[in-house]
Amino acid sequence: MTITNSSLRLVALVTGVAVALALMGAVAIAPAQAAGLTQTQIQSITSLLASFGADAATIANVTAALNGQATPGTGGSGTGGACPALSRSLQMGSDGADVKALQVFLNGSATTQVASAGAGSPGNESTYFGGLTKAAVVKFQSANGVSAIGIVGPATRAAIAAVCGGTGTGTGTGTGTGTGTGTGTTGGAITVSAGAQPVNSLAVVSASRVPFTTFTLTNNSGAAVTVNSVTVQRTGLGVDANFSGIVLLDQNGLQVGTSKTLNSNHQVNIGDTFTIGAGQSMTFTVAGNIQTDAGGADAGQVVSLQVVAINTSATVSGSLPITGASHTINTTLTLGSVSTTTSSFDPGAAQSKNIGDVDVRVSGLRFTAGSAEDLKLYSVRWRQVGTASASDIANVVSVVNGVSYPTTLSSDGKYYTTIFPGGLLIVKGNSIDLYNKVDLIGSNSASRTVDLDIDKVTDVYFVGQTYGYGVAPSGTATPWFTGYVTTINAGTVTTIGKANEVQAQNIATNISNQPLGGFATDFKGEAVSVTSLPITIATSSGFTGAGVITSISIVDQNGVVVAGPVDEAATCTTGCTVTFTDTITFPVGRHVYTIKGKINSSVTNNSTVVVTTVPSSWSGVTGQTSGNTITISTGTFDMNTMTVKAAALTVVMSTSPSSQNIVAGVQDVILGRVQLNASQSGEDVRMSSIILTQTGTIGNLSSCRLFNGSTQLNSGGNVPSLAASGSDTTFSFDNTLVIPKGTVVSLDIKCNVAAGSTGTHIWSVSGSAITATGETSGVNIAVTETASSGGTMTLASGSLTLSVDSSSPSYTPVAAGTTGVVMGVIKLRPTNEALTLNKLGLTLTTSGAANSNGAGGSTNSGTSDLLQVYLYSSAGSLIGTATFTGGTATTTATSTLSTPLALAKDVDTLITVKADLAKIGTSFPGGIGDSVKIDPLNAETSGQSSGTTISAATASGNVAGVRLFKSYPTLALDTLDSTGVADGRLMRFKVTANAANPVSIFHFEFKVSTTTGVTVTTIGLYAYSDSSYSSSISGQGTSGQIGSSTDAHINGNQFVIEPASTPVVVPAGQTRYFELRGTVTGADTGDSIVTTFLGDAAYPTGSAEIPTGFNVSTSSVATSSALGNDNFVWSGQSTTSSSYNDPDWSNGFGLPGFPSGGLIKSRGI
Repeated sequence: MTITNSSLRLVALVTGVAVALALMGAVAIAPAQAAGLTQTQIQSITSLLASFGADAATIANVTAALNGQATPGTGGSGTGGACPALSRSLQMGSDGADVKALQVFLNGSATTQVASAGAGSPGNESTYFGGLTKAAVVKFQSANGVSAIGIVGPATRAAIAAVCGGTGTGTGTGTGTGTGTGTGTTGGAITVSAGAQPVNSLAVVSASRVPFTTFTLTNNSGAAVTVNSVTVQRTGLGVDANFSGIVLLDQNGLQVGTSKTLNSNHQVNIGDTFTIGAGQSMTFTVAGNIQTDAGGADAGQVVSLQVVAINTSATVSGSLPITGASHTINTTLTLGSVSTTTSSFDPGAAQSKNIGDVDVRVSGLRFTAGSAEDLKLYSVRWRQVGTASASDIANVVSVVNGVSYPTTLSSDGKYYTTIFPGGLLIVKGNSIDLYNKVDLIGSNSASRTVDLDIDKVTDVYFVGQTYGYGVAPSGTATPWFTGYVTTINAGTVTTIGKANEVQAQNIATNISNQPLGGFATDFKGEAVSVTSLPITIATSSGFTGAGVITSISIVDQNGVVVAGPVDEAATCTTGCTVTFTDTITFPVGRHVYTIKGKINSSVTNNSTVVVTTVPSSWSGVTGQTSGNTITISTGTFDMNTMTVKAAALTVVMSTSPSSQNIVAGVQDVILGRVQLNASQSGEDVRMSSIILTQTGTIGNLSSCRLFNGSTQLNSGGNVPSLAASGSDTTFSFDNTLVIPKGTVVSLDIKCNVAAGSTGTHIWSVSGSAITATGETSGVNIAVTETASSGGTMTLASGSLTLSVDSSSPSYTPVAAGTTGVVMGVIKLRPTNEALTLNKLGLTLTTSGAANSNGAGGSTNSGTSDLLQVYLYSSAGSLIGTATFTGGTATTTATSTLSTPLALAKDVDTLITVKADLAKIGTSFPGGIGDSVKIDPLNAETSGQSSGTTISAATASGNVAGVRLFKSYPTLALDTLDSTGVADGRLMRFKVTANAANPVSIFHFEFKVSTTTGVTVTTIGLYAYSDSSYSSSISGQGTSGQIGSSTDAHINGNQFVIEPASTPVVVPAGQTRYFELRGTVTGADTGDSIVTTFLGDAAYPTGSAEIPTGFNVSTSSVATSSALGNDNFVWSGQSTTSSSYNDPDWSNGFGLPGFPSGGLIKSRGI
């Protein structure tokens, strides 16, 4: 029935009770307050109720209440904290006493606590709805079957009310141990009652699903009840045009049915048909979609939506109409927006797919959030408008960012709703792609279609994250989104053709199941059965008069016979056609089938067989799912040719391994390889033994065995004692050996070689009577033995070569105290066998003088220059260390490797030698200017095969070594234009001191060459502390001038420039910049000047290089020019200052960036 009004009797009754209470001076009938009434007063009230027609149950309830007793209409006991009085929706940002009440309620259960300590914890609740509150609400919603979005809407408020306590069933406001309040009269099949209503607020233009009225339907009967729709009426001081549609939402916030518009009576029937189970309650919310056009809405009007009827065939009781919130229309607030385009994941056009296809994409959209606010997408409702039924498709999912979200199918099988738990966030200005996939499963769905549309914009539910209102896409078309049609095909065939998996090959006679050919099928959508499949077999002349092919069958790729066997007709000679009449079912996808048969023994060798079929001539071709007849258009094709061959085997020695040296004492060494060739055989070949010949001293070899790959073929008593040199030895196999037809099997001959043995060994096939049989036929085979020999294996001892590798570094100065200095690279090369390096001898050569250290003491022939020596493998692993001791000019050390190093046979293995160098100074042992060289001396290894000790007694080559200084300079040319020499600038260069210590310089030598007619005079060298050559150094002459040459320079004569009194100092780790300039005359176009800063070709070795008494402050040009290898003189400042008497003055030899030919700069005009 449809209930539209409540009983007038109920209204009169309630009014009468109110009058009676007023007359008695009572404001309530709560037991605690009524306890003071006399029995006379109570009797007067109940008599008044009786006069208004109240029934006995009502009078009994009132009497109990006035006597301070619990009433029969009392609800049950609640759970959780104190029940909050919530009359509005709450979400992030909400503020008020109801928020605090909500937090108190949530804190009443450990599973929904806002916080366990601090802000939000029990006793610390606040009036603000923040992130902690939202998280607790999500926990409550998840536990109570409400969509977990963190917003306390109608469904959540109803769930809170249900948790708090039962709904009263009395007619009054009964109060007892529960918290429920009854609002309607019980009775009939369905009771309708008001829910917790939304708070009055704004209904903003373009907002969707604005909640107005909440109600609950309870099925009190023992049978399910179907509700067809709910009638809603617009009331209030407003017009219908404010609404673009009215929708019904279930307790999870999902839309039930489509959006409907108000009729001329201001009413609308909303909601699809739904069922309420026996004893079940369902809460619904009536929501409005507000007009999208601000001009069509009337700002300031106040509107409401009343529930005036429940349309069902069942009996309905309760109080109607139910009116919820009254919202004010607002046209000024700007909500978020969403624009829509077709996704790149959309099919983009109508398509056809096959039965059985999965993950078929059928529709796709891209949603882009506008600039006003972030959005969350909560649900989309799709309508399947194609002809396929719900049973034709399965696994309908919506995919976003690779995540699949399942859909829920409506009871009528037409609507699929996708829910996105918690909402999918789209930051303003950003987009998401959403597309749908389905599986096509219907057994009779051929030619049916799938087409997922969206009826209206309100079927897509977005919520703005700033204001919390629903946001709908724009558009008025119905359907709002139209998907492309996907048509379901019955089974189809892509290809049927020759299967190359069944290769052209040799086949045998008189053996069943010989391959005659192969084909492959590739059916799509559904399996296909064939009831008649003919093939034609063409044979060569060798079959003439030899009998027909018999036992012909079709075998699938799993070895299962799917059709046959059948025989060729006895009267057929060639081109015979045989037909398989068994029903063959070909599965979906590509599958390979082999046609097999038996060739008569009379067929001659090298005869051929070619099988042909015409798939378009196959009959009874039926789809196993659709039942449709399938058409195959493939024409004739030939399968691979098969050649009849008798069983055959050829035995020959391989040329691999080639002749080589074999170290004595080695175990399991390969001395030869024999090949068993069945490439021309028609069937697999079986052998039980083989005869081979060995030439060489028999006593050198033992335990000779044959291996097929890693499998040993003879063991125990089948390991033979070798016959005399040059005689046959029979190797019997533990198990028979099968050589597959069409293949070559290689057997390795492995033996143990006695230590200390010498001589040569050769294995061969000599033509002895080797026997074999056909694997299937058992027929003896005449084995072809090709007389042949393997490589000559010469027994020899292993050896090792030790040398300095060419990758060793060149000579270089190094700063004292440096660690990990690469001193050289040592090369080791084993011959005849792989070795393991156990020890490595090294020799130290130094120039350490008796008083060369900073304290004027001995460096112990340079051993004090080294703190530690390290050995590294080419992989960078530390394998050993060495320490030098002693006091001779050449000192040795032996490193027993902490990690023995494997040396591969005939391969170079490199070891890098590194060292930690001593410091130089008055308290340190390092030798000033000491040359340090570490060379290989000898090595001791063990043979990996023979186990013998193999040594390298000597080594070849020498390392360049390093020279030890407290610091040293690095030189380089600096940038200077190649033209413009008329400005007098001849060269720029820079000197950088190592970071270990400053560097002093007191001697520079140059030469200047000019073209004819050009003269350079008054040349001076200037030093600067900056790369822009603007800040002169201190301690030298005017403008940083170091010295000058007044000669006229034309023909490249050499000249010296020296500091006037004190050396030029380059601080540690810093750079000084030098410019050589003079006066240029006679330069014309085409002229040029070449300036050379001279280097040194060798290190100074005695007083002839820098003689005793040389002093920077008194030496003349003549004295300097008489020296050799002194073009650049510098000091690493081993002491606090540099004077000639210090032992650390050196020259330019080997300095980084300073070749012996010097630095050269050419400039033109």
